[in-house]
Amino acid sequence: MAPTPLTVLSPVPRWWGAWARLTWLVARLLRGVVQRPLRDLSFIHFAHWSLVARWPSDPAVSPDAAADRTLVFLTNFDGSDIQYIDSFVRVVPLQIAALYGGARDFPGPFRFRPVARYIEEHSAPVDHFWAAHPEATTTMIGQALDLRERFAAFERRVAGASDERFARAWTEFLGDVQDRVWG
Repeated sequence: MAPTPLTVLSPVPRWWGAWARLTWLVARLLRGVVQRPLRDLSFIHFAHWSLVARWPSDPAVSPDAAADRTLVFLTNFDGSDIQYIDSFVRVVPLQIAALYGGARDFPGPFRFRPVARYIEEHSAPVDHFWAAHPEATTTMIGQALDLRERFAAFERRVAGASDERFARAWTEFLGDVQDRVWG
């Protein structure tokens, strides 16, 4: 199944843009504590937030002094928008509140229907997107990277080992990493 793309554009005031940048800094300093629940959602292929300070001028749209920044969310995932939004509301409502609490018209992160309506109203059409690994979610890629590190450690451990020792170590290794190996 091909991943489903979604782009959400949320107008935010300048002060909320500064807050969003601060939350991103804190998330980096906490080394994955904030991101881990998102990474554990096994259907996400990609998720990224950016802050845009200025768009090219559009004479058809009047300037909005109340929201001079746009929080841009780009993602692609397996399944439907409904499943994706429902999972976010259930799993990471506090992270959503921290990012979107200052966005204009954001209804709060705790109820599915208002959040789904907000996303529908603020979604931008996606004409094209690229996925580096369209069959792999962030969970799969994280497990593959972990497996690579564990295999490198295994290779160092068994370098020069006898056949019998290697066979025992290989059986033990497979038992240890079986949850990281995808069929």
